[in-house]
Amino acid sequence: MRTLFALRLGQSKAIYDALNALSSTAALRSRLNAAQQRLLSITLTDYRNNGVGLPPAERARMKTIAMKLQKLSTNYTNNVMDATKAFKMLVTDKQKLDGLESSTLAVAAQKAKAAGHKNATTERGPWLLTLDFSTYAAIMSFAKDRALRKTAFTTYRSLASSGKTDNTPIIRQILEYRREFAVLLGYPNYAEQSFSTKMATFKEANDLLNEVARDARPAAKQEEAQLTAFARKATGNPSLQLQWWDTGFWAERQKEALFKVRQEELREYLPVDSVVQGLFKLAKRLYGIDIKPAKLSTWHPDVKVFAISDEGSSQPIGYFYADLYARPGQKQSGAWVHPFWDRAHYVRQASPAALQAQKQGTLYAAAAAASGNKTSSGSKPVRAVQWSQGLAQQTQAWLQAAPLQVPLALLVTNQDPPADGKPSLMSLKDAETLFHEFGHALQHVLTRAEFGLDAGMRNIEWDAVEFPSQMQEKWVYDKQTFNGFARHYKSGKPVPPDMFAKVKGSETYRQGNGFTYQITLATTDLLLHSSFDPKGKASPMDVLHRQFASIMVRPAQLQPCTASRGLRWQQDTTCRLCAVTLLAVYCGQGRRACPGVCQHARGLVTSARCAMLLLPPAAVQIVVW
Repeated sequence: MRTLFALRLGQSKAIYDALNALSSTAALRSRLNAAQQRLLSITLTDYRNNGVGLPPAERARMKTIAMKLQKLSTNYTNNVMDATKAFKMLVTDKQKLDGLESSTLAVAAQKAKAAGHKNATTERGPWLLTLDFSTYAAIMSFAKDRALRKTAFTTYRSLASSGKTDNTPIIRQILEYRREFAVLLGYPNYAEQSFSTKMATFKEANDLLNEVARDARPAAKQEEAQLTAFARKATGNPSLQLQWWDTGFWAERQKEALFKVRQEELREYLPVDSVVQGLFKLAKRLYGIDIKPAKLSTWHPDVKVFAISDEGSSQPIGYFYADLYARPGQKQSGAWVHPFWDRAHYVRQASPAALQAQKQGTLYAAAAAASGNKTSSGSKPVRAVQWSQGLAQQTQAWLQAAPLQVPLALLVTNQDPPADGKPSLMSLKDAETLFHEFGHALQHVLTRAEFGLDAGMRNIEWDAVEFPSQMQEKWVYDKQTFNGFARHYKSGKPVPPDMFAKVKGSETYRQGNGFTYQITLATTDLLLHSSFDPKGKASPMDVLHRQFASIMVRPAQLQPCTASRGLRWQQDTTCRLCAVTLLAVYCGQGRRACPGVCQHARGLVTSARCAMLLLPPAAVQIVVW
C-alpha cells in the first residue's frame, strides 16, 4: 500500500503542473533560495520518472510494475534470510575448529546453548556454526580445516540459489520489470533511468570503472602471485593451487607474517564500548558535537539510543539508535543506516495561502497565477490567489511557528555479541564498518536543512551519499584516533607503542584484489541493467562469470543470489575513489583551513560534487598501492 500511495502521489498531474509552473516562471522561482530550487528540480525529475506525463494506461501499467517489484524485493530478502537461517552445523570435535579464535568459539558455544545444548562451553563445546557474516568470515580467515572452509564457502556463496529459497528466477523478473519500467519512461534501459538522478552519467561511470580496472589488475596479479608463493612455502607444497576457500586463510597468515600482528591479539584491545567512545571523541574533535545516551523505547535490550548536541549545549539536534549485535534468523545481515525521520518543521495546519485558496474555492494558487489561469487537460478552472507582501510575511511566520522535528537515524551492524563473560570484541574490519556507518548517521543527523525533503540523506545523489562514510572509516587508521580507542578489555591499558604502525601498515594490504572485486561487481551491475536481456538465453550468472574472467585474477566459483542492489555497487566504488581525495584535502589543510570538507557530514553535497570534478587520475594509485 505504501508503494502504491507513493506512486499515486508521484503521478499527480495537478501537483506536477503547480511545481512545473513555479519552476518555469522566473518571477516565482527567483523567490526561492538555493535549497528550495534544488529541491524543486529534484522533485520535478522524480515526477517525470514516476510517469506523470504518460497516458493513463501506461501510468496504470507502471503502478502494476511497481507493486510487482515491491513483492519480488520482499520475497528476495526473505529468501536470503530463510536460507541463512536454515544452515546450522553442530560441531563436537574441537580439532575440526582448530585455528578459530576463542571469541568465535565462545559465540558458537553460546548459540549451541541457545539451541538446547545446555552444557555447551567455549572449551568443551559443542559449537553451533551459522552463516551470519562474522562467523563465516572467521571460518574463512582462521579455520585450519580446509574441508570446513570449503563447506562454509560453497554454502555461503550459493545461498538462496536453489530449492524453495531460490532467488535465480526472481533476479530475472526484477531485471525484466526494471527494464520495462524504464522503457515506459522513454529511457533505453534501467541504467540510464537510474543515472538521470545521479551526478555522473552512465558513460562517465563506465569509463571510470574501466580505467580503475586497468590500473588495479596488475597489482592484483602481483598480490596473488605473492600469496601463492607464501602458501607453497608454508605448506611445503610447490604445486599448491589456491582455491577461493584458501585465499582468506592464507592472506591472514601472510598479513600476520608481514605486519607482526594477530587479529586475536588486536581484538583484545578493541572492546566495542571503547571503540564507540573513541568514535564519539573523534566526532567532537572533527564536528564540534557531544554524544550522550538518551532514553527512548527500543525493540531489543541490546539496542542503545544516543542524543547528539552541539558542543556545550544541552539541546539535542538529533538522535540515533545503535543496533550493533548480530541476531541470526531475526535480523538481516550486513550493516546500514536508515533515516527514521528527517529534520523538518512539523506543519500542523494549512498555510495562509492554502487557507485563502480554500476560501475562494481554488487550488494550486501558484500554478494558476503563473499560467495565467490556464488549466491542465481535464482539470477544473481555477482562480489565482493574489500574492502580496502581507501574505508572504504570514507564510514566513507560519513556517517559523511550526515545531522543529529533529532527525532520527538507525545505525545497524552485525558485530558478535558479548559471550563467555567477555565484552564484544571487534576486529579491525568491524571497527571500520562502525566508523563507516557512523558517517552515514552523521550525514543525516547533522543536517541544517530547513526542509525535510532536502535534509540529511534525503535526495542526495546515490553516487555521492557514500562520501561521508567512506571518508569517516579512514579515521580508524589515524594514529591519534586509534590510540585513543584501543584499550585492553581487562586492564584498560593502551595498545603497545608499536601496534599502530603494524595496523597502519596493513591498511592497504591486498587492495588490488579488493578493488578488482568491487569493480567486477560494479561493472556486472551496469551490464545487467543496460545491455543484458532478461528474456535471453544468457543468465545473470553468465554475465558475472564473464566479468570475473576479464577483471579478476581468479575466475568465479559460485556467487550467492543475495545482492540485487540496483546499481549500488557502481555507486559505492565511485564514492570510494572520491572519498580518498576528500580525506587528502582534509589532512593536507586541516579543520580550520578547510571548513567545507570538515562539515561534509552535515549534508553538504557541494563538497561531494566538487570532489568528483577534482578527482585526479592518480587517486586510484593512492588506494591500490
